[in-house]
Amino acid sequence: MSTSIASKTIASKSIAAHLSVPKLAAMGPVRRGFAQTGFTLLEVLVAMSIFALIGLGASQMLRTVITTHERVMTQVDNFSAFTKAFSVLQRDFSQAVPRPVKDEYGELLPALMVASGEYMVELSRAGWNNPAQLNRSSLQRIAYQLSDDGELKRYFWLVMDRAEDSEPIEQTLLTGIEDFRIGLIDANGGTVQVWPATNALDALPAAAEIFIVSEQLGEIRKVFVFPELAVKGGTAGATPGATPGATSGSPGSAPGSTSGAVGPTSGAQGRPSPGRGNTSGRTGGADARIR
Repeated sequence: MSTSIASKTIASKSIAAHLSVPKLAAMGPVRRGFAQTGFTLLEVLVAMSIFALIGLGASQMLRTVITTHERVMTQVDNFSAFTKAFSVLQRDFSQAVPRPVKDEYGELLPALMVASGEYMVELSRAGWNNPAQLNRSSLQRIAYQLSDDGELKRYFWLVMDRAEDSEPIEQTLLTGIEDFRIGLIDANGGTVQVWPATNALDALPAAAEIFIVSEQLGEIRKVFVFPELAVKGGTAGATPGATPGATSGSPGSAPGSTSGAVGPTSGAQGRPSPGRGNTSGRTGGADARIR
């Protein structure tokens, strides 16, 4: 019986040894000591170099995007400021009226002054909004001036005829302005740099040409046309010594009215036509004049 048990034990060991041989062969040779894990120094250096290049490129790209965005926003702000400034200029010049004013000393100032007063340009305009329904006129006296530090400023007064304590209110339209010039085009198409060109206080030109030189955008030119009604009113009273707006230069006047058109026949202003009624020619210039 012991012999059979020993034979069974030997058979079991041989079967187990036979079965374990392929498994060990598949696992490969057994190495003694610790197994190798992680990266080598060379692999770590290569990986760090690759990540450094990627980070440097991303940083440069992000910096470029930020710089481009800042420049674009600066240009957008400049264009927005110029758009607002020219909108204000357009509103002022397109609503000019031939209305002289009195200064702090009671002296009359022309309706439009260019390079002939304290400011570079000063004029009277209509259309001053009054949403609060204050007890004031809808006319407004405004002026423009370029300061020494490159700021284009707009001034306006709360009253047309000033008192001794009347002070203008200041508004800054543009900054970084190198030059501000204005040229005028009279009714005959000529160009003048100083206004008034005659002794008439209510005379207005046909258009104004404004040049603005900016540090960011360079030179910008804009032409503003004066309203036809104001130009007619000013032209009617442009003759030295004549009563402003007392004669009419418009065609189609009633028979017997005197003509105030500029030309060789303008010397007949204010005289009645012989053989006809003594009709005054106030249908044009007087109606056109806005006080």
